[in-house]
Formats: sequence, structure tokens, C-alpha cells
Amino acid sequence: MALFVFGAGATRGCSFVDPKTDPCLPPLDRDFFTQLQRVRNTKHKTLISQFLQDVVEVFGANFDVTVETVFTTLEHTIRMLNVTGENRAFKKQELQEKRVRLEQAIAVVLEDSLMEKDSEGHSKLTQRKCDYHDAFVAKILQARDDIITFNYDCVLDFSLKDCGSSKWNPRYAYCFDLGSRGHRLEGDNFWEPQVKAEQDGTVHLLKLHGSLHFIVSGPDDKPKVKLKQRPYTKQNGNLQFTIIPPEWHKAYDKGVFAKLWKHAADAIHGAKHIVVIGYSLPETDLHSTALFRTSLLLRKLKSLVVVNPDRHTRKRIRTVLQRGLSKDTKVLSFERFEHFLSCDRQVWEI
Repeated sequence: MALFVFGAGATRGCSFVDPKTDPCLPPLDRDFFTQLQRVRNTKHKTLISQFLQDVVEVFGANFDVTVETVFTTLEHTIRMLNVTGENRAFKKQELQEKRVRLEQAIAVVLEDSLMEKDSEGHSKLTQRKCDYHDAFVAKILQARDDIITFNYDCVLDFSLKDCGSSKWNPRYAYCFDLGSRGHRLEGDNFWEPQVKAEQDGTVHLLKLHGSLHFIVSGPDDKPKVKLKQRPYTKQNGNLQFTIIPPEWHKAYDKGVFAKLWKHAADAIHGAKHIVVIGYSLPETDLHSTALFRTSLLLRKLKSLVVVNPDRHTRKRIRTVLQRGLSKDTKVLSFERFEHFLSCDRQVWEI
């Protein structure tokens, strides 16, 4: 069995991404605002304008920030006001509304960059198919492999639904606590492949930061999860979903996410082969870095594969995962997802 780790770069590298025909690309943290301003669907015009004004109000007209910085600033300012009281600059309710608009803006960018378009550039209800993700599921992924993803999108989920026969069972693959009668999860039928895997034979997909198709409700000790059929489609009011925003007091230690992070630690601990695709292990995400550093078995990795075009990022990942490396560990690097897919699994699974 192998452990695959997916980041935003894997979605950015989808086969359908072409800035010449669709200027809004699946976002990276560092260029989120660039992609947001490229959204063509006019139904989002008001939200985008309001959110950009929010950022100007907090950071100034010539802001140079990432989406992670905005999330962190808003959240810590809200927490600070709980201690110091409201001041003349910001009120708690206003900051909470800005945070909601930021979450909705994330959904807008994902919809515009991932969904099929009509002749006027408006998003349809069908997500584009990625040949690379489909090939990964069909040719590389094996039953009982583990996948950790930090992405909010559902590109991989759709590929597992379409190409994951006998490998994928969404009822058990997300590792939710189903409860004694299995009533804590609904909507999984839509995400089933043509042939479901058995419970003990499914691939596991651990979405540690949540997902645009997760709706979590109920108390932390008995959370319920609904898997939506249309992750990005906004109908009446705000789009409903459950995510952990980037780098604030992450809710990874309670509710539905506590179980997911525990499963992720177990998957890392038991991994003999780790493949990191489009994930940078950012230095600012202390939770994820700590997860990998503390969960790896000492010098037990047989292979480490890093798929990323940035040389410095590849080096940082090797440094963070250093604990698992030995003189016998096979370490491979690929610049692009499609390059990795052209390599037979036997090359790195030794």
C-alpha cells in the first residue's frame, strides 16, 4: 500500500487547465486574488466587488497578501475583539461577514476554474474531467491505498466515482464516524463507482481541510455529514459547505475532523511509500508539518516521490520528511503530474 498526498498544485495541473481559453485557473494560495479577478460569471460580480473592498479596508489599497493571510488576520482580529472589546475600526459582526464572503469567494473561484462553461462563459452544472486524475485512479491507485488531500475541490472525488470501480466505496472511504446504525452519513450513494469496493478494500480519501461537498452539522461528539452532489453550485443564499480555513486555530482536534486527522496520522505512520503531488508543505501550516514530522516511522520509508515543478519546494518536503528517510530509501522527483503518470508504479514501489 502507498500513501498519496495531494495539494493545490495537483488541481492547478489538471489536463483541462488552459489560460488561453479560460483565464481563471484553479487557485494557489499566492495567486488567489489574481484568479478571483479573472472570474467571468457575472452572477458573482457583487460578491467579488464586496470581498475585494473588504480586503482593502483591512490591508489598504495596495494590498499584497495571500488568502491564508486574510483568513488568519480576520480570525485573530475577531478573537482579539472578544478580549479587548470592539473598537472604532472594526466590529465583530462586520469581520464575521467579511470571513463569510472570503469563504464564498473561494467557492466562486473553484466553480469558475473547474466547471464546464456555456457559450457566454457561465458555469454549467458539470465539472470538467481531468485526464490526469482519471489516469491516476485507473492505473496508479490500488485498493486500500491512502490519500491525504488538503484541497477543498472535488476533482479527485469525481475521478474516484468515474474510474474507481472495485477500489472506492465512499461510504467508508472518507473515514467518517457513521454511528451505530450508520445514520451519520448521507449522500454517499451519488459518489459510488460502478462497482463498489468492500469496506475493508476501499481506498481512503482523507480531506483534512474539509471539502466543498461536505456539510457537517450536529454536536461535536456526534457530527453528521452530508455529501452534496453539486459542490460548487450556488442556489438560494450562500453556498453551504464545511472547510477548515487556512492557518488559524484549526478545528482539527474536535468534531468530524479529529477522526480524519487521527486516520491521517495512522496512514503516515504505516506508510512505506509516500508520493507528494502538488503539495508544498508550507512552513506557515504548522499543523500539517507537525502531523508529518511526528507520525513518520524512523527511517522506514522505502520510497519518497515528490511531484512539483519548484526545486526549493521539493527540497523542503524532503527536509520535513527526513525522519522517514534512510540510506536505502529511493527518492524520485517529477516536475509535472503527467510526467509521474508516465512512470510505472513498480519504478518507485520497490
